[in-house]
Amino acid sequence: MMVEAALPPVAEIVVELERALGGVRLASPNWLLSLLLELHDSNVRQWDLEDETRVPGATDSVVAGAKRAIDKLNLTRHHLIEEIDAALHAHLSQSTTAPLATESPGMVLDRLSVLIIRIARTSEKARSAPDGTVIYKGRLPSLQRQLAALSAALEVLLRDVRAGTRRFLPYEHLKLYAAQPGTERGPSRTGGGGSRPG
Repeated sequence: MMVEAALPPVAEIVVELERALGGVRLASPNWLLSLLLELHDSNVRQWDLEDETRVPGATDSVVAGAKRAIDKLNLTRHHLIEEIDAALHAHLSQSTTAPLATESPGMVLDRLSVLIIRIARTSEKARSAPDGTVIYKGRLPSLQRQLAALSAALEVLLRDVRAGTRRFLPYEHLKLYAAQPGTERGPSRTGGGGSRPG
């Protein structure tokens, strides 16, 4: 499938991911942004399940059930990263001789999603926890700096790929448990490349 539009500027992606946490979605996001929002949803669900496993007094049954669900979500996550990279790879004309980046855009977008969730959850704790002002509010400036740095790095990576001065290899998850029958997500919906942290 063709990518309907280029990836929006990273600042716009950050805004859309933040809005999605509040339940606000674009009426019709393009194919690539739809994949990214699906990845973001998966990361939120995974985060919530991780929280469930850390509740004091959580039973072994609750923890085991959450861990099994986390494994399934993590596999979905890896497939989505692959699909995002495959879509970008199909959309961008990459130089075959440019130096390789250490991470693919899909991997960075996944990190961006997790960081946005971390900031939102830290902000919630800062407002609700009795000691939130001291512990959690104090973390927010550092998290915001990390978000700004990661956003800028992703923008530079995409700019360099477009300019032909850097290239990326589309991410391929090759986890052993993904080879087991019944665990595959299905064929890539992008029509390019291979099939999607934790």
